[in-house]
Amino acid sequence: MAEPESRDYFVRARFALPAFVGALLALAALASTRPVAAEAQGSPTVVVAHLTDIVSPATAQYVHRVVGAANDQGAALLVLTIDTPGGLDTSMRQMVQDLLNSSVPSVAYVGPSGARAASAGVFVAEAANVLAMAPGTNIGAAHPIQGGGGDIPGDLREKITSDAAAYLAGITRQRGRNDSWVQDAVRQSVSLDAEQAVSQHVADLLSPDVHTLLRDLEGRSVVTGAGSATIHVTGAEVRTIDPDPVELVAQKAFDPNVAYLLMTIGFFAVLIELFHPGALVPGVTGVVCLVVSFVGFAALPMNWGGIVLILAAAALFVLDIKSAAHGGLTIAGLVCFVLGSLLLYSPSGVPSPTLPEVSVGLPALIGAAGVGALFSLLVVRTALRMSGRPAMTGSQRLTGASGFARSTLDPSGTVHVAGQVWSARLRSGRLEAGRPVRVLGRTGLVLDVEPGDATGPAERKGAKP
Repeated sequence: MAEPESRDYFVRARFALPAFVGALLALAALASTRPVAAEAQGSPTVVVAHLTDIVSPATAQYVHRVVGAANDQGAALLVLTIDTPGGLDTSMRQMVQDLLNSSVPSVAYVGPSGARAASAGVFVAEAANVLAMAPGTNIGAAHPIQGGGGDIPGDLREKITSDAAAYLAGITRQRGRNDSWVQDAVRQSVSLDAEQAVSQHVADLLSPDVHTLLRDLEGRSVVTGAGSATIHVTGAEVRTIDPDPVELVAQKAFDPNVAYLLMTIGFFAVLIELFHPGALVPGVTGVVCLVVSFVGFAALPMNWGGIVLILAAAALFVLDIKSAAHGGLTIAGLVCFVLGSLLLYSPSGVPSPTLPEVSVGLPALIGAAGVGALFSLLVVRTALRMSGRPAMTGSQRLTGASGFARSTLDPSGTVHVAGQVWSARLRSGRLEAGRPVRVLGRTGLVLDVEPGDATGPAERKGAKP
């Protein structure tokens, strides 16, 4: 039976990651290849990293870099603190492979109190040589789900669930823990608190903090990717490796509020481009922001009802711009936009224990609504101003316009008016090229002109007669 190619344990990715996000992560990898000073002999090093966000390509790159740094430095121990609701399957598998193949002993520490290793976080935690938990933490709820928070339909659900259960059981069995319970965590979304996890041998240790954990690990034997090893960390130097700026920026795209604000900026920037065609900067900015926001939405529980309302808002805004409906459609669009924002991260159906409460923050919602209200006022103001103007034909628009003679008018010639070159006829007399003219009217494609005011707006800047 072929192995399913795509599954997650917080969400199922629905959008392909854009190439430029991959480029960002590649830059992060290149930036992390700087040489590391050799560790002084007799001074063991403990490398500490933190997995505190959704499991995503950015966090997977970060963990990969940390594991590589620990191996390069010959560290005595790698400690990965975990507090995650889960994430993408492909990113989780990369982390698991890095931990299983590391030659440095690894410890997954679910902490501090109040933290959790849920969904994909269960796989990452069980892949470490030692799994420790702080009091007041929990582990479990690893049932595969779709991107919108719902269950996977039909035979595909059983296929993916069986594969996930076997995968996690194999990892746990390799580390000598309770492989029976972890299968229930996948099939039935069960969870355990820290004390229960230790008593049922799902976790190895109960430690209130990292310093106590290091003391408890002294002399413990484990099997790493390079063979058997004994942990010696007495008097070790603790080095924390934080995400670099590129990884932080990439990870922020998966923050619910950041993804929403990027979508809002892109949404209105594209509308501005439609309102003022040719500006380019708003259009390009809008497209980039929308693409990055869609990357974030790939790892967030989306509600299609909210997305439909936001798309309806965009349609109403565009219709108001094109039909000059005096702002009525824009106000309706603003209402749809706010309602869509409120429903954007609300999964439909029965709440799943694998999903955290994800919603648009109040400050972000107020800011987006304020931008929408300002945009609405501008559209309404423009519509009302345009509606108050009398209708003008093409000839009426030219009457009274100023320009300059392109050739000598004696009495016919050419003039430059309203950004164009026109054939013109002087009512009387003769006028040299370059002199200002004023339009009196138009007969067909010929303008009737008279000498203009030399001090008036003759449109001569930068032009040659």
